[in-house]
Amino acid sequence: MAYDVFLVSAIEDRDMAKLVARRLRSLKFKVWFDQKQVDNTFDAKDARNAGNSKHMLVMWSEHAVKSDWVRAAASVGHSRPGMLAQVSVDKTIPYEPFKSDKRFSIEGMTSRKTPEGFYKLIEELGQRDGRSDLREWMGYGSKDEEAREDWLTAHPDDPLAIDAKKKREKAMGIKPAPAAETASAAALAKASVKPHVASSGPGQRLTSSAAPATSDPLGMGWGTIAAVGAAVFAMFFLSWIFRSQTITAPVYAGAPGVGNAYVLQEACPAGQVPASLMKVLEPGPIVNDTEEPEPEN
Repeated sequence: MAYDVFLVSAIEDRDMAKLVARRLRSLKFKVWFDQKQVDNTFDAKDARNAGNSKHMLVMWSEHAVKSDWVRAAASVGHSRPGMLAQVSVDKTIPYEPFKSDKRFSIEGMTSRKTPEGFYKLIEELGQRDGRSDLREWMGYGSKDEEAREDWLTAHPDDPLAIDAKKKREKAMGIKPAPAAETASAAALAKASVKPHVASSGPGQRLTSSAAPATSDPLGMGWGTIAAVGAAVFAMFFLSWIFRSQTITAPVYAGAPGVGNAYVLQEACPAGQVPASLMKVLEPGPIVNDTEEPEPEN
């Protein structure tokens, strides 16, 4: 639930509603109260907030019985068993079915005066939420520090005690504990990195599938590393064998050339020229191409 109390009042009773909301919040009740309400339309947002509240507290008065917003909200609270709580600001009696329900009078309530009806209202709300001795707490003054501490110690799960503990830890510089969701996520992440332990047969030691981080930094496994090394060695060995052999190619007679340059396609020992090419390599007559050729007869 988003709220403990959904507070309903007429616009004309806003000052009294502010006082009630402040008193409830001092007891650590989470209160929904629209201080800026300007209309009497109970819209979808109001209905959603009411649905997200444990209790609905309706403040009846001569103005409230005439307010469409108060009547609509009160009808929503009445439709849910155990949700509606009522107080009377004046002597006005609401209509049925609210007339027959229990109401607490807070007539004459001020910032310095707390009527008996408000104490009974707090007891009623506390009983619904499993909280006890709230009236006793309200009776302590600012000078009753020891009595307050004893009360908080006796009610460690009460919102008042939880809030006091948070304030003490904050004053001492103690960081609050992580939220339940964060703690669960951290525990799950920690569990996911634990080594998986597999059991062997009877009498055998338990072995872990996770190797130390320093044994295999690449995460490949010794078998993979050995296979890669063998492949690299084989590649170097084959390269050495092929480079040690002589590769020959046949010579084609009349190999095409450009000018006096011919393509030599026969492999031969260093420093020797094949006899078949000696004739090709003999120098020819010198031609004087600076003079015009003589005309033919």
